[in-house]
Amino acid sequence: MTQPVTYVELNSPDLPASAAFFSAVFGWEPQPFATPEYLVAPHGAGPGVDTALLASRDGQPRAVPVIQVPDLDAATAAVGAHGGTVVVPPFELAGVGRGCYVLDPAGLLIGLHAPDRR
Repeated sequence: MTQPVTYVELNSPDLPASAAFFSAVFGWEPQPFATPEYLVAPHGAGPGVDTALLASRDGQPRAVPVIQVPDLDAATAAVGAHGGTVVVPPFELAGVGRGCYVLDPAGLLIGLHAPDRR
């Protein structure tokens, strides 16, 4: 796999309840990142990926895998060329890089992230 899932976002309709659940059951330590409502549970020194816990904007629970890409513009062009759709256009993440959200032809929601290389 050349462009792996490097991050997962868990969208919850009840962020405090989900954060408490993952902390109690799995020992996660969610910490605010970027905003107080965007929590990140770092994976630590072992295997795994960092996971975000955030409030679902539409109230629906979902998990969104985030795939790291070297070039976000090239990736979004490839998405369109192969039947996918960009549903949230590219945006800047200060000090982190650029991201967007796309749907594959079957409707699967995927996040894309191109790290800041500066």
